[in-house]
Formats: sequence, structure tokens, C-alpha cells
Amino acid sequence: MGYGTILVAYDGSSPSNRALANALDLVNHGLGQRVIVLSVTDPAKMGDPAFAAAARAAGVLLSTEENEQAALKALKEQVAGRIEGNEDVVDLRVAFGKPQEAIANAAAKEPCGLIVMGSRGLGAIKGMLGSVSTAVLHASYVPVLITK
Repeated sequence: MGYGTILVAYDGSSPSNRALANALDLVNHGLGQRVIVLSVTDPAKMGDPAFAAAARAAGVLLSTEENEQAALKALKEQVAGRIEGNEDVVDLRVAFGKPQEAIANAAAKEPCGLIVMGSRGLGAIKGMLGSVSTAVLHASYVPVLITK
């Protein structure tokens, strides 16, 4: 028994890198079969200078649906060293839209048995947890593991 497919919400932040490591540990210990690494870009924020500066500092590619392949290539480069030795169980995906909606929708579509994400990402912080992780926790029909 296990979680089957584990979805990792990834934005390049330290918490999301820990979430990816934790998800791979679960698979390596037999508690999952594969990991989907999902990177989400919110097009509404792409025009915000603060968002653009934070994205550049984190090495995140700002993109639209027209260059999904470029976004996927950037994600692959970002996580290459982190998934080394586990490439056979990792799928990389990109999505566009509000992160909390894209994450919950991707987990339902797969279907995934677990969502793993960092407590805070590159976006604004609300309270103890990041606003995206809080929203996913409330919107998801599958368990959510929020890592620090």
C-alpha cells in the first residue's frame, strides 16, 4: 500500500526543493510509485515587477502557454541534479493559471494519492503557511503534506 502517484508543487524555492526530496524519499521507501513535479506560472502576476524580479532571482522562466516547451525545459534544468537516479519515476509538468487551482486540478486529474509542497514558496506569505499551500490544503480532495 502507498500513495501511488505523488504530486510535488515546485517553484524553485528552498521549501519546494525539500518537498521534492521528501517525495522521492517516499518513493524510495516504497510509499509511492512515481512523482509528478508540477511548476505553475500565474499569468496574472507576470506583469507585476516584484513578481518578475523574484522569478528572475529564483531562476524561474516567465512564460505563457505558447512557450510551454521552454518552461518545461527550464524546469528540467532546474531539477536535473535533484532527481538524478530517479528519472525513471519522475514526470515533469508545467501549468498556467492560479497555482492553488492548477495544483488541486492536476492532483485530481492524474489521480494522485498525495500532494507534497513547501510551507512557503516564492509568492506572498499569509500567516504561518504560504497562501498557496493553505489554499491547496483546503481545496484538495487528497492528503497534502506540507514540508518546512
